[in-house]
Amino acid sequence: MDIIVYLIIGLITGALTGFSGASAVVIVVPALTLGMHIPFRTAVGTSLAVDVVTSVTVAWSYARQRHVAFNKGALLMGGAMAGAQTGVILSHHIPTAWLTVAFGIFMVAMSWNFLSHAWRNIPLITPPPAGQAPKPPNWKVVAAVSAWGFLIGNISGLIGASGGILFLVALLYGLRYPLRTAIGTGTAAMALSALSGALGYGWHHEIDVIGFLLIGVIAVITGYLVAHYAQGIRERYQVGGTGLLLFAVGVWMLVH
Repeated sequence: MDIIVYLIIGLITGALTGFSGASAVVIVVPALTLGMHIPFRTAVGTSLAVDVVTSVTVAWSYARQRHVAFNKGALLMGGAMAGAQTGVILSHHIPTAWLTVAFGIFMVAMSWNFLSHAWRNIPLITPPPAGQAPKPPNWKVVAAVSAWGFLIGNISGLIGASGGILFLVALLYGLRYPLRTAIGTGTAAMALSALSGALGYGWHHEIDVIGFLLIGVIAVITGYLVAHYAQGIRERYQVGGTGLLLFAVGVWMLVH
């Protein structure tokens, strides 16, 4: 029975990551803590470990379609990796209820923006005029995005949310990436952030190895397949689906 539950968790996790770049925390942490009665920090560590293997696979799928761009996102990723270690340290000393509520409110607010754009069938980011290259971000934007990356890393270490949706927001509205490039690059960034956090939890022996292996294998396969086909649908539907996911994540964080 436990094996079946692990496989179902992996199936849903891979589908969510492949479609929107979402973190495994949405499924893995509540499923392991409530369904499998695994300690919270072990569930968080396992979630981060699953995120590493799933995100690498999904990012590779997006990279094959040239939807990964590291050039402007390097500082965001560096900040996230540093912040993840801070978050792991803080997770053993402070309660995380206030951060969970703030995270939930932010997700619900962002969901409205995604859903409204999908409903009106307009792009999230207005592309530059034909023949005109997009303006590079100034140093203030780069600094703000780097600080945002550090905050994402802290959230990763504290509650196991390795930042997929938060990376997406930073890349869309901070660095002005197109949606699918933001998903691909954000998923790659999530892999690095999750790796940093997972190493911290692994050091404290807080990873369910069997759960990681079973969930991870299925999530990798599902994530790759969903990412491959998601890049072929109309962007409007991917925006709308991501908006619904944002809303669900936000509500879940608020009620728990």
